Amino acid sequence: MPRPELSTVDDEVLVGRARMGDRDAFGELVGRHQRAALRVAAVISGSTEDASDIVQDAMVKVHRGLGSFRGTSAARSWILRVVANEAKNHVRGRVRRLARDDRSARGALDIVDPVESDALDRVEHEELAAALARLGAADRAVLGCRFVADLSEAETAEVLGVPRGTVKSRTARALTRLRRQLEGSG
Repeated sequence: MPRPELSTVDDEVLVGRARMGDRDAFGELVGRHQRAALRVAAVISGSTEDASDIVQDAMVKVHRGLGSFRGTSAARSWILRVVANEAKNHVRGRVRRLARDDRSARGALDIVDPVESDALDRVEHEELAAALARLGAADRAVLGCRFVADLSEAETAEVLGVPRGTVKSRTARALTRLRRQLEGSG
């Protein structure tokens, strides 16, 4: 049973306790960032169905990597970066599987875009979802972090592993491209 006193403890303290084997502390840490992790995974992978599996795999990696967390960034940013990397790996793996399964890989890859999935079909605003799907992976990742997962520029930079200025410029360019898509001139 989760311990109520953990809900008032800072993430860094939870990381320290989790390093010492406190499962409740790790559970609290995961719980705090689960929603943002699912959003990041869904946006980057293009699949809400795959997002929970991606987050679960990422959390296993987070748990294994507790000893390597240096504390130079916020625990939230570190966790979401692991999730983002796991989602990117998932997409790369999906593309490789498609290529392997279909000997005419070129045709399969031209038809199947990893972002155009059932998840986007269920998005309330289909026009927006379609426009996002037509954007490149880097654009989707930055917009997903900034506006879907509601991360700050600094958090997005840490999650994506790029400088803050890069986040700022990518966000501006991605929004311009998204606007063009929505206006039908993409």
